[in-house]
Amino acid sequence: MKRRDLLALSVSLCTGLLLPAGARAETGFERYQRLQREGAASIQQEWIQYRQAYLAAYKDYQNRLGRVWSRPELSDKKVWVEYDNRLQTRRVVDFEHNEVRLSFTGDDAARLSEARIRAEFEKVVQASIRQSYQQDPLLNKVAGSQPPSSSQGVSGIRQADIDALLRQAKQQQQNTSKGKVITVTIPLQANALPARAHSYLPLVQSAATKWQISPALVMAIMQTESAFNPMAQSHVPAFGLMQIVPGSAGRDATKKVYGKERLLSGAELFKPQTNIELGCAYLHILDRQYLNAVTDPQSRLYCVIAAYNTGAGNVARAFSGNTSVKDAARRINAMSPKQVYAHLRTQLKYEETRNYVQKVTAALAQYQGQ
Repeated sequence: MKRRDLLALSVSLCTGLLLPAGARAETGFERYQRLQREGAASIQQEWIQYRQAYLAAYKDYQNRLGRVWSRPELSDKKVWVEYDNRLQTRRVVDFEHNEVRLSFTGDDAARLSEARIRAEFEKVVQASIRQSYQQDPLLNKVAGSQPPSSSQGVSGIRQADIDALLRQAKQQQQNTSKGKVITVTIPLQANALPARAHSYLPLVQSAATKWQISPALVMAIMQTESAFNPMAQSHVPAFGLMQIVPGSAGRDATKKVYGKERLLSGAELFKPQTNIELGCAYLHILDRQYLNAVTDPQSRLYCVIAAYNTGAGNVARAFSGNTSVKDAARRINAMSPKQVYAHLRTQLKYEETRNYVQKVTAALAQYQGQ
């Protein structure tokens, strides 16, 4: 008998001796199941604490900004926001509206010059994912102290385009309850969004092929979720290009990708490669596991899109009144894809998800064939 087998037998015998009368020893499979449950419960508790800490830090930072700005702005899914150390200068890249906004208040507004505007715009152009993460007091505090290694630029603006873009800048002054605010708006090139999208295409094609998902679907979801903002974050919290929620989709995806559930930090989810792979893995799970009872590929696609936003259970509820996909599939499979789409657009519980289905479906056409 091998030494490790002898040790295992000894442990088993000792365990049996310690059991109360009438009890039986735990089998290996039962122990595995128990450890899985305990591990899942531990991760869930860790996620609850993580989310509470994030929301508390978010509110605290918002209150700090409110002492300087009458309308504080924080980074969101499609808007990246950064402040200087004194909080009197705000740099914003609005990925959805395709513009940069530089706002100044207090002493910074009083002493504003063309040179200062240019210097702040250059900071936007030069900001990397790593640098942005390090300088974000919210992320640094609760989303993981180790910053992402990516040196990729946040804005996607080329250094060579600075002069041309600044010539189109428009300046506006506003008097607020906190004092004067001067905002300089710099519109970006019309092709800025397609250019950003194209920069992620190689990563998308690789991950989509691996997880047997349409690259066009991945690109359409990225556009709808973040407008290709690599620093996208929301108060859920969700992080990165495909807005992965660490405690829900992130757990399912990490189990698929790494073979074990993990609660990923925001720092990890701001790595484009990691974020895109986990997003593709989650789409694979929705398509091949959770919603595989839906037989028509087009109908299943519409359901996968909705489920990416709201979960498979809520999609099922829209058709059957309960969270059983099996029950919902019976009704879905009796409908045409057109009817399924119309049902999702009108019967999903949340307006955000109803609109999400429409937005992603419309965006799909832009990326077909890529």
